[in-house]
Amino acid sequence: MTIIDTHIHLEGRSSCSVLPAQRLYGNLSPRLDGICITDHWVLKEYKKFSLTEFKVFFGVELRSTEGDILAYGLDMLPSQDLTTKQMINFIHMHNGVAVAAHPFSNRHLAFHDAVFNYNFDAIEINGAIGKKSNELAKQAAISMNLPMTGGSDAHSVEQLNSIATHFDTKIESVRDIVNAIRAKKCRPINI
Repeated sequence: MTIIDTHIHLEGRSSCSVLPAQRLYGNLSPRLDGICITDHWVLKEYKKFSLTEFKVFFGVELRSTEGDILAYGLDMLPSQDLTTKQMINFIHMHNGVAVAAHPFSNRHLAFHDAVFNYNFDAIEINGAIGKKSNELAKQAAISMNLPMTGGSDAHSVEQLNSIATHFDTKIESVRDIVNAIRAKKCRPINI
């Protein structure tokens, strides 16, 4: 078993939504085994970035024409002008998984009912949105027979430690995250 917050940002879209890496130290819940940095359209592993007590993994948050997608397992980014279907196909062709990020949010670009039109690997339950939006996401996942992940979507220290993903398997790499999502061996939990 491994508990990971699978949706944390270090770089923001504006200077008011930046969580400097050094601010993570001492601010993560001891319930967490690790975190996954998922900056917007940034696919890089920060050199010399480590948290002694926590595993650190990297994914990416992509913006499609209809909503945001969390991608894990990619080595390269898709073109930003792809349709949602093309973006998900790109993720799958590059051996990654596509997770619908905050699909029913009223605060973010979100898929809402269009989430049912796409071949997602999982649906995210998101710590930065309301219970009603997350309940709709949960119902969509059940209806689509998809697993759910959990992430805080933190852009600041105050947003950390809300929701994370409980993996039924030991997670040592991003490939382990991909495999666990594909095997439906994950679920969101409150931190």
